[in-house]
Formats: sequence, structure tokens, C-alpha cells
Amino acid sequence: QAILAQALKTQGSRARCATVCLKLLPPPPHSLRMMFGRILAASRAAAVRGAQRAVPLGFPGAQRTASTGAFPKLMSIRYDGLMAKCLIAAIVYYVPQDVVVLGGMFWSWHSTSSSISPKKKQADAEAALEAFKAKKGLDDVQVYKGRSTWHVTL
Repeated sequence: QAILAQALKTQGSRARCATVCLKLLPPPPHSLRMMFGRILAASRAAAVRGAQRAVPLGFPGAQRTASTGAFPKLMSIRYDGLMAKCLIAAIVYYVPQDVVVLGGMFWSWHSTSSSISPKKKQADAEAALEAFKAKKGLDDVQVYKGRSTWHVTL
């Protein structure tokens, strides 16, 4: 009350007094109820909107919206973390094994195909094609002339 009286003496204006009074006095109980009522109404409305949203995969964490996209964005990746260390260890362990196995498979496929149909470099491709047709007794063959390789289809 002393601060209010001093404000009235010094200010002399009712508008300033009302501002000082509002700042000094606690809000009446009905305004608190109104504020909490508005907060509860907003939270209820948000809950209803969330419940009405369709859940495509059956559980709430699987919702996909236009803002999130189909793939979750990683917040950060620490290169000294467990995930990075596990990936590095897996690469170091499995890649040499894969190189050996896949290299062996490709070498086997190449050697098999080379033994079935070996290729030879011909100085005169037209003469080699005519000799092939005469050797096999063929008259009508289709020839695909590539840049460096010719393919014959019977």
C-alpha cells in the first residue's frame, strides 16, 4: 500500500496507477481458472487432432507426414561412437573375405566362358567370317558388327 500511495503521489495519473496496481496485486482467482482452462482446452484439442490422424502402419511411432518424410533424419553421428566403431569393424572383418570369395567366383566364370567360346584377334574379319561359314556349312547368318567385336547369330 505504501508503494501504491507513493505511485499515486508521484504519477498523478489514473492510467499509471492502474498499471502499478496490476503489477503489484496478485491476479484474482477467476483469471487463473481462465488461464488454466485455456491451456487444458488447447491440450485437449491437440490430443483430439492427434487421435484423428490416420496411423498407416498400426502404431503411433510409425506415422509419416509430409514434414518428416519416409526416412528419419539422423541428428548427428559421432565417429567415435559405438555405431561407427561397429561399422568399421564389420568392414575390416568382412570385406577381405568377400573380395577373396567374389574374386574366385568371377575368375571361375571368366575361365569357363573363355573355354566355351574363346576369342581370337583376326587380321581380316570378313575373311574369317567366310571361313567360319564354310567350315560349319552355313549360308544365312546374322552378324552384329560392334566397334571391336563381331557377334554371329545363327
